[in-house]
Amino acid sequence: MKCLDDHKGGCSDNVELRESLSGTGTPIPRCDYHWEQRLDWQADHNQRYPDSSTPPSWFDPAYAGEHWDSDY
Repeated sequence: MKCLDDHKGGCSDNVELRESLSGTGTPIPRCDYHWEQRLDWQADHNQRYPDSSTPPSWFDPAYAGEHWDSDY
């Protein structure tokens, strides 16, 4: 089995099927190194884009006319 991120280089240790953090439910083959990178990316993403009806301080609805919450 080949790591999904093999093209990025730096693969190390075991390649295993890991849970999909995007919620698709599809197992993703990743080596230990790229799995750690993916977990770090997900933590950063969750902090920037919280699952909350309250937008983060950086969100500006006037920038592109968008809304943070789906209730317009």
